[in-house]
Amino acid sequence: MPITLKPLVPEEAVGFFRQKGYAVTFDHRDMAAAEHQAAFTVAKAMQMDLLEEIWTQVDDALANGGTLAQFIDQLKPNLVKRGWWGVQQMTDPKTGEARDVQLGSPRRLKTILDTNLRTAHGEGQWQRVQESKDALPYVMYDHTPSKYERKEHAAWDGLVLPVDDPWVAAHWPIKAWGCKCRMIPVTARMAERQGKTVGTAPAEQTYTYTNKRTGETMDVPVGVDPEFNYPPGGRRQSLTDNLASRIERLPADLRPAAVQAVGREAFDAWAAKPAGAWPVGVVSEQLAKALGGRSNLVRLAPAAEGEAPPLAAADLAPLAQALERASVGADDLVRVVIEQHGQPVEFEIPKPDAGAPLVLRRAAKPAKRSRPR
Repeated sequence: MPITLKPLVPEEAVGFFRQKGYAVTFDHRDMAAAEHQAAFTVAKAMQMDLLEEIWTQVDDALANGGTLAQFIDQLKPNLVKRGWWGVQQMTDPKTGEARDVQLGSPRRLKTILDTNLRTAHGEGQWQRVQESKDALPYVMYDHTPSKYERKEHAAWDGLVLPVDDPWVAAHWPIKAWGCKCRMIPVTARMAERQGKTVGTAPAEQTYTYTNKRTGETMDVPVGVDPEFNYPPGGRRQSLTDNLASRIERLPADLRPAAVQAVGREAFDAWAAKPAGAWPVGVVSEQLAKALGGRSNLVRLAPAAEGEAPPLAAADLAPLAQALERASVGADDLVRVVIEQHGQPVEFEIPKPDAGAPLVLRRAAKPAKRSRPR
């Protein structure tokens, strides 16, 4: 029988892409640079179901492969049918200006697919490099010529640096539209076989960029486009921060249901490899004001390295109920107690810095009960 070989699914890349939420935007600059790690957006795709349809086809291309022509053939008929094709007049919701804008086209679909695939693969590669850096402690910059050539990228070709060098994170591909560069994990000996040695990072030069849509001003390294000026590895951190921020933007009476709607599977995935603080419930608005927190949303701090997760998914519902009944003790700590495996376990919320989120942590040791004030 003939043997059929299928390409391996790039699990880390697919995982990065699938953790993204959706963001409806008129202009790609309507989102801050780092928000692109946490949300999938297509400028001027102003309907959520349209955005989801494009997302589905990008996800399929990432997980199952395929050509650009297949991607366009699958998407174009529905986009044309829905009126999202060619040049159309739209009103900019930010300025109120009506103007002709480019919606769907083969060129736009190529940019959408190429950018999302390359950023996903780049994030997946970063995760693998971090997991293997004990064995492969260096990376070598590999410049690949493209239609949109950057002289800085070409100058970095063959540069070998430690994985943990800050320059590596600042320039981890992709960092520009159309960029095809990559960084390859190596040992010092592997680099030497290619005539390279471990070097030092180039002196960083920056330019100031102001996003005219958001007003955000930033210093951007030369060789990096502003839209890509964020560090890699933000996949899981972005997920928790984005999730919490979305819940905080809801009316207060909808936040408890939103926390419960996140689901156990998502919490279990976070608890297994935590990054950031996970939203687990709300306290009363009065209590949040007394503590000086950003909002009444409460986030669970991850366990310290080597420690077991402080909660299981089964604990979320009783914890949420306990938080809603919580009050401040005489020592300015909020303490809640839930039962785990038949034993009472205490958690506490210390008073945060002004405007910071409320963070729940497991109490270091049982505390004396104080009368609520």
